[in-house]
Amino acid sequence: MNQHLQKIADFIQDDANLSTEVKAAIVKSLKDADKELEITAFKLDRTEKVKRTTAILLEETIEELEQKRKSVEAQNRELEIEAALEKVRSRTLAMQRSDELAETAAVLFRQLIALGIAPNRLYMGIINDEIGTIEFWITDEDGSKVSTMFTGETAKNISMKKMYDGWKQRQTSISIDMQDEELIDYFHYLGEELHVPFKDGLVQKRRIQYITYFSKGFIGIASPEEQPKQTIDLLERFSYVFNLTFTRFNDLKIAEAQAEQARLDLILIQTEKKRAEDALAELRITQTQLIQKEKLASLGELTAGIAHEIQNPLNFVNNFSEVSTELVTELEEEQQKPDRDTDLEAELLSDLKQNLQKITHHGGRASAIVKGMLEHSRASSGERQPVDLNNLADEYLRLAYHGLRAKDKSFNCELVTDFAPDLGQVSVMPADIGRVLLNLFNNAFYAVQKRQQQQSESYMPTVTVQTRHIDNRIEIHVRDNGTGIPDAVKAKIFQPFFTTKPTGEGTGLGLSLSYDIVTKGHGGMLTVDSVEGEGTEFTLTLTL
Repeated sequence: MNQHLQKIADFIQDDANLSTEVKAAIVKSLKDADKELEITAFKLDRTEKVKRTTAILLEETIEELEQKRKSVEAQNRELEIEAALEKVRSRTLAMQRSDELAETAAVLFRQLIALGIAPNRLYMGIINDEIGTIEFWITDEDGSKVSTMFTGETAKNISMKKMYDGWKQRQTSISIDMQDEELIDYFHYLGEELHVPFKDGLVQKRRIQYITYFSKGFIGIASPEEQPKQTIDLLERFSYVFNLTFTRFNDLKIAEAQAEQARLDLILIQTEKKRAEDALAELRITQTQLIQKEKLASLGELTAGIAHEIQNPLNFVNNFSEVSTELVTELEEEQQKPDRDTDLEAELLSDLKQNLQKITHHGGRASAIVKGMLEHSRASSGERQPVDLNNLADEYLRLAYHGLRAKDKSFNCELVTDFAPDLGQVSVMPADIGRVLLNLFNNAFYAVQKRQQQQSESYMPTVTVQTRHIDNRIEIHVRDNGTGIPDAVKAKIFQPFFTTKPTGEGTGLGLSLSYDIVTKGHGGMLTVDSVEGEGTEFTLTLTL
């Protein structure tokens, strides 16, 4: 029982004036009151506990809600930052030209401002390590757009040197707190030397540069007040993303440089192609002229030989013409006599007939020589004709020999022919094969003449021509015992414009044209075998 109620109960028990029944009733009432008090105390205690528990739960709920609020705000902030970074990434990927870097930088600056960064200026610096310069792209005073571009030299300003050193040392970020003399020097360098516009730069007492780096430079903000760490962290994240932008910028610059180089190369190729086409056209004209010159040269070499060869039949024609004139005169005189001698007349007529036949024969010989000369001088018809190669070789051999003797009366050479009797008629282009043989004979006579000039009188120049019919092919061998051809020269002997003769004595086209006539025009072969100082043999092979 409650101690106070117990005292009352004890007092009542001690009171003699009260009856036992009354005392019992009062004590019972006191006990009931005590029980009620205990129940009430229990209820009050439980209520207090509930209040305390509720207060604790409420406090925890408020704290949890605050944490959730902060978490939601942080998540929303992160989403805002990621959205801003994604805009920069998207603009980066949309870059098609390197000159869009400034526009992409402006997008980055606008996103920073939208995220709550409000400096005097936002800027980007691209570092050229080779020459110690920084190319700045700077917004206007409120940071809304890229308005100024300039290049600073790190050696001319201590603040720019600090920016460069941080990049060189591979730092993530730095801050430069410019005050007093450093701030004055900085504004003086930018304003007086680089002509960067400032509205109120010179009246500032303090300017803090916050710089975060990427691979080739940095992003910075300039503010007269200190910026929280969150701002620097945010700037670092944007620098990391801008590294992608600058990589894209460099790739585009390389691609543009390659495209420009390709354009210049194309122009150069087109120019060179035009020059080559012009040169080719000029070369073709020159080649045509040289070929004609070679033909004329071979024709000129033929002229002396032809003059010698044609002189014999002409002498016969002249002689028999004179004799025939005398016979006619004698016949006329005999016919005027009263007693004509018919036997004498018949004899004179027979002699006259023989003379006319001989004149016709030698006139035909002269005509054949002239016809051969004309065939040699004119272009080939490209048509093959059956030809006696033995006769053709013999004719051109003697024409070439007498042509050289007409130039040098002291020159003598032994001509050896060994013609195959079974050669028969061979289908060739006569004028073309004639040029080939004439060129080979001229070269042979030239070689033995040169050796004769170099050696003693015991040396006997000899040129041998041999024809052979072997299986299904015809071979013509032209051999001389002249100076021979060095091994280094033999590999070039059939190349156009290559000649071993002194300047003015050869075009370098004779053997080249001969090689083309034999190999391309007739499907044959033209080979050479030579020993320097002993002689040379050319072999012309034609397939039947």
